[in-house]
Amino acid sequence: MAQSLMRITICSPATGSNFFPCGKIISRLIQVLQNEHVLFLAPRRTGKTSVLLYLQKVAPAKVVFLDLEGFDHPDLWIKSMINALGDIKDEIWVQKLKSLKNFMPRLRSDLIEIAEANWEEKANNLLKALNELNEPVWFLFDEFPIMIDNIAHKHGTSLASAAMHWLRRVRQENVESSVRFLLTGSIGLDSVLQRHGLRGAANDLRRETLPPLSPEEALQFALRLAGDNQIPLSEQVAKAYIDRLGPAVWPYFIQLFIAELQERAANPEHGHDVAVSYQAVAFGEHNQFSSNMWTRLRDIFNDAELDIAQKLLKTIASRDKGVSLTELRVQLPELDEDDFSYVLDVLQHDGYLFEDGNAHLCFFSNLLRDYWRRKGHL
Repeated sequence: MAQSLMRITICSPATGSNFFPCGKIISRLIQVLQNEHVLFLAPRRTGKTSVLLYLQKVAPAKVVFLDLEGFDHPDLWIKSMINALGDIKDEIWVQKLKSLKNFMPRLRSDLIEIAEANWEEKANNLLKALNELNEPVWFLFDEFPIMIDNIAHKHGTSLASAAMHWLRRVRQENVESSVRFLLTGSIGLDSVLQRHGLRGAANDLRRETLPPLSPEEALQFALRLAGDNQIPLSEQVAKAYIDRLGPAVWPYFIQLFIAELQERAANPEHGHDVAVSYQAVAFGEHNQFSSNMWTRLRDIFNDAELDIAQKLLKTIASRDKGVSLTELRVQLPELDEDDFSYVLDVLQHDGYLFEDGNAHLCFFSNLLRDYWRRKGHL
């Protein structure tokens, strides 16, 4: 059977033939989820949603994928779990649900009656029923940290704490259960919990990180995407672009490059042309990653923290090879130590910065660094 063509996908998750296989992380998640619960760490625009949607198709379990970004109360969360379980298209599964004394249909008919005061009772009943099934069920919760943050802001820290500790209690008191939870999001769960004083509520989760593409994978992906879209691209030019991206290369950054070549309808064969293409990708309208990362600082920090974040990022952006932690403290002595550590931790968890092999703090992507330089007039 002929291989399906891979299309350029920039604004939505890559699925089906458009998904570039991430075999190692898929296999890893399948292995780990059979025994543990997972905190899946992956910054924005790195393909985590595509990975989870693919996992949903190949996992040896019934898998429920839920985007929780718009939720601001646990009852909405529990309702979505119930709805999704009832929507699984599998006749054997449906018959098993019916065997539970009509439990799932009753849950669904009572959805409107879930009140803010009894969401936890309904949640406990749901997990009890799933455990009776003795069927592997995996819940993949995307944007879980945002939901917890929304709950805390709208209803107070106590309710956010109740939601976190209910899930922790479920994980710890049901060791023999076949129900598993994977939590992920575009902001770090640890930083959200720290902000709201909920430390320790997620320290039992197995942490798995979505790795960037290797140079070989990046090259393979670039050449295939270009070829499938009838865009001339030599291996030399593809390598030159990939080298400019720096140590962290993700499918999205390759997609941006191929989209740029498609618009130009030309094959850049010289280094200068690669430089021009890179500049067009870094500062072009398709690169929503960098512009979103620039503006979202105001969403994740208060005014004092924002000032610290901007100083840190401006200092690090000014250096091609990053800055050591010691030098960074020397250059910014006026910053409070606790605030400095907290902001730096958030910037690392949320995909702005990483520590390289030389213990230097660098931008997560050269595209983001160069965008920061232009916006910051460096």
